[in-house]
Amino acid sequence: MCMTLRERLLTTLRGGASDRIPWNIYAWLAPDTEAARTLHRKGLGFMATRRIFRPLYDGVTVTEERKSIGGQPHFYTRIETPVGVLTEEAVLEPNYGSRWIRKFFIAGLEDYAAAEYFFRHTRFEPDFAPWCQADAEMGDGGIVVGEIMPIPIMTLMVSWMGVERMVEGIYDHPERFEALIDALNQHYDRHIQLAAESPAEIVWFGDNVTGTVISPKLFARYCAPTYARAVPVLQSAGKIPIAHYDGSNRPLVHCLAQTDLPVIEAFTPPPMGDLSVAEAKAAWPDKVVWVNLPGSLFLEPAEVIHAYTLDLLYEGAGPGPGRAVTDPPLRGGLAERGWSGPGWAVTDPPLRGGLAEGAGLEPVEGACPEPVEGTTGGRLVIGCTEDFPLGEFEKTFTAIGRALVEYEGYEW
Repeated sequence: MCMTLRERLLTTLRGGASDRIPWNIYAWLAPDTEAARTLHRKGLGFMATRRIFRPLYDGVTVTEERKSIGGQPHFYTRIETPVGVLTEEAVLEPNYGSRWIRKFFIAGLEDYAAAEYFFRHTRFEPDFAPWCQADAEMGDGGIVVGEIMPIPIMTLMVSWMGVERMVEGIYDHPERFEALIDALNQHYDRHIQLAAESPAEIVWFGDNVTGTVISPKLFARYCAPTYARAVPVLQSAGKIPIAHYDGSNRPLVHCLAQTDLPVIEAFTPPPMGDLSVAEAKAAWPDKVVWVNLPGSLFLEPAEVIHAYTLDLLYEGAGPGPGRAVTDPPLRGGLAERGWSGPGWAVTDPPLRGGLAEGAGLEPVEGACPEPVEGTTGGRLVIGCTEDFPLGEFEKTFTAIGRALVEYEGYEW
């Protein structure tokens, strides 16, 4: 009997043997069209998110004003504390639905006191009802993950101060910066506790850590200890944490290998990422790699997307039931465009040449892995975790789906 889309993804995320390789898209990215419904029936699953916490403020006031400027929503947020006022200006990005911050709450050292006061006077209580409703609505069509705050270093960087002020804090104002981290660590530990108590089986770490900003040294200081505290708590409660790593992973490949994170989600291979699926699988043999199809592929012809997906499957899951072991990777459409990168020098075997050699980086040791025995796909998920031109949806996802059934030996 075939698994449901929900069962297939959950089984793979648990490290078990699913009937087919899960194929997934963030639910809010899928258009409300007949093409999307057809692809859903053919196996395209959905992932939705809901926060499982509610903030409560003691002795501070938070107000938000919304304006429409040029038809685009703008948000102006003000936080008033006894030791200072913080303000943020942001605009809503129309496709993904996230906020682009134009002015951060922390613009300099003068804002640290108010930010720390706000952090230490914010507490959290459970808010599971939105997740339960979304999960019931999702049914067997996919999963709804429980969303918590990103790890403290990324919360500061993404939501409070930006890259430049974060670096300034780490190196120019270390004691004051560490006080902010300490306050947010208390928030994070509370979020982990709530996640462990929640009905959500999958807990989303929306961390967005990237090696272009977070070096191995900073990872060891700010990321690894946080994961070491959080993962055992969640796993002891039967939860599966999935960590969102869609940026530069090559500098962090060995750092991530040393964590107990079971799933690396939104992993983006070349040509937009800098680490191939084969390299990731070789470095993280016990982790599930949830691949994000690079956004640039959406602008390519269907035959190129089809060839790319087959090659990705070959690298990430071995020959596959629908292909002979001796079949070569299917790189024809890519070669014509001159794409290369770690594992993507088109005329070379996997894990050779490309960006790794050009940048003086050593390729990650390993070979194109065989599937984990008994596990369809060898702990691999094919996904789409970033926005794309909606006009390219049907072409792109049909090409991916056709590649999957060809690889697995099914009929489309």
